[in-house]
Amino acid sequence: MKKYCLLLFLLLVMPISVYADHMYSVDMNIDIEKNGVANIVETWVVEASGGSEWYKTMYNMGASEVYDYKVSMDGKSLTYKDWNVNESLQEKAGYYGINYATEGMELCFGKSDMKKHTFKLEYKVSNYIFNTNDSQVLYWTLMPNVSVDNFTVNVTSYYKFPDTLDVWGYGYKGYAYVKDGKISMSNEGSLNDDYVVLLAKFPLNTFDTDYKVEGYDTFDSVLNRAEEGTYEYDYGEYHKPTFIEKIFAFIASLMSFLPFFIIGLIIWFAAIKNGYGYKDNKTIDKKNTMMFRDIPCNKDIYYANALVMLNNFNYKETNIFGAIILKWVKQKKIAFKNEQGVFNKEKSSLDLTMNPTFDNPLEQELFDIMYKASGDGLLETKELEKWCRKHYDKFFGIFKRITNEKIDNLKSSGHIYKRQDKSECKKHNVMDDTIYNDSQQLYGLKLYLQEFSRMDTKEVMEVHLWDEYLMFAYIFGIANKVAAQLKNLYPEVMENPQMDYNTIVFVNNISTRSVSAASAARSAAENYSSGGGGFSSGGGGGGSFGGGGGMGGR
Repeated sequence: MKKYCLLLFLLLVMPISVYADHMYSVDMNIDIEKNGVANIVETWVVEASGGSEWYKTMYNMGASEVYDYKVSMDGKSLTYKDWNVNESLQEKAGYYGINYATEGMELCFGKSDMKKHTFKLEYKVSNYIFNTNDSQVLYWTLMPNVSVDNFTVNVTSYYKFPDTLDVWGYGYKGYAYVKDGKISMSNEGSLNDDYVVLLAKFPLNTFDTDYKVEGYDTFDSVLNRAEEGTYEYDYGEYHKPTFIEKIFAFIASLMSFLPFFIIGLIIWFAAIKNGYGYKDNKTIDKKNTMMFRDIPCNKDIYYANALVMLNNFNYKETNIFGAIILKWVKQKKIAFKNEQGVFNKEKSSLDLTMNPTFDNPLEQELFDIMYKASGDGLLETKELEKWCRKHYDKFFGIFKRITNEKIDNLKSSGHIYKRQDKSECKKHNVMDDTIYNDSQQLYGLKLYLQEFSRMDTKEVMEVHLWDEYLMFAYIFGIANKVAAQLKNLYPEVMENPQMDYNTIVFVNNISTRSVSAASAARSAAENYSSGGGGFSSGGGGGGSFGGGGGMGGR
C-alpha cells in the first residue's frame, strides 16, 4: 500500500512534459518617417514543436495599411504566395504571406521544420501617427497576446527624441523609457500570454500627417482610454498571484480597512481644524449669490487668486498664469508678435525684449523663466513647453509661492487670524468680514462671466473692463469661453492693436499648453523611475491600433 501511495505522490508532483512552440526572443526596430509611415523590422528567435506556421495578427488597423511585407529565415529570403492557413507544413515551408481575417490581417510564414530558427519580418505601416487637437500620438499594440522569454523594442525617427518625451507602456511587466534619442521597451521576466502596447505623445506638427481618429479629440482622451483597467506590478519579487493568494489578500485588505479608516478620520479632522473659515461660521451661499458686474478685490489678481483657493471656487494653482501674461501685455511690459516665417507660415511669439521692470519679485522670477526658455527674447509656445517639461517642479513651485505669499500677507495684515474658540469658527484660521465681502463679489463675478452671453449684455456689460474681465476669467479657468463670447458680442473691443483677439488666443494657447506639458512631465516622473527609465503597467492599452488576436506558432 505504501508503494502505491508513493507512486501516486510521485505522479502528482513530477513535472509533466508538454511540447509546445518556444519563442526565445522578439526584437522590434521601428523607424518613423516624417510623413508618419513606420518602417518595422522584427527578429524572432523561435523553435517549433508542431503545427505548420508562425503568425502575427494585426487587427483594428483603422485607416492604416501594411505594405512592402517580406520575410527571411536564417538570412535566406522566403517566397511570397497567397496564404492558405489549411495547407500542410511541407506546403508552407519556404513561403510567407498574409491571411485576411474578419478583424484584420495576419502576417504568416511557414515553419519549415521543428528546429530553432531566426526569422526576420520587414514591413511598413501607414498612418502610424495620428493627430488630436493638442498633440500627435503613437498608440499601437506592438505585440498582441504572446508568450516569449525576452523582447525589446526600439523606436527611432528622423530626429532624436528628447528624454522628456512622454511615453507609456501597457500590458506587460517591464520598462518603457526614452534614452539616447530613442524610445526603448523591454520586459522583466518572461511574458506569458501578455501583450505590449506603446503610447507616446508628440508636439503638434512633429510629423507631416493630418490623420485623425474619431473619438480621440485630445491627448487626455487617449490617455484616459489607455489607463482603463491598468494595475501596477510589484517590481520587487513579483509573481502573478494564485487564486488562494487572491482570497487571502482580500481577507487581509478587509482586516486592514478599519485602521486606515481611523487614520482617514484623523486626517479629516486635522484638515478641518487647520483649514480656513469665516467669523461666526458664515459661508458663501453660492445658490443665492447675486451677479457682480464690476471688478472685485481692488482689481488685484493675486488677491483674487488667493480667495479662489481659500473658498474652493474650483481653484487650480496655474490658472493665474494667463492672467499674469495679460496683465503684462496691458502694462506694455511684453507684446504679442505675429510675423511671416519660413514658407510664409505665420510665426507667433511673445516679445520679451522690452526690458521691463517688476515691483513683484515673483513676477520678475517668472519673466526670467520665460526669457530663458525663449533663448532670444521671442518666446514661442513650443519653447516654453520644452522648458516646462524639464523644469516642471520649478514651474509649478512659482505659482504655489504666489498663492502662499498672498495668504501670508493677509495673515500679517490681520485679515486672517487664529480663532479664540470653536464658537467663533469651526476652522482654525478665521477670515474676517473684508475677505467675506470680497469673496461674495468675486463669486458673483464668476456667475456673471458664466452667464453674460445669455443676458441683454448690450445694456448691462461694462465693455471698457473687458481686458480685466479676461484676467479674472483666467483665474476662474473659463477664459477661453469668455473670450469667445466677447468676440461674438463685442467684436469691436477685440480689435485693439495692443490686445486683439489673436493676442488672447495666443496667451490662452501658450499658458494652457505649457501647463499641460509640465503636468504630463510631472505625471510621468511620478510613474517612472528617477533614472529616466519607466515601469510599464499591467493591463490597459485599450483602443490601441493593431490590438487583438495574438502571435506565435500554430
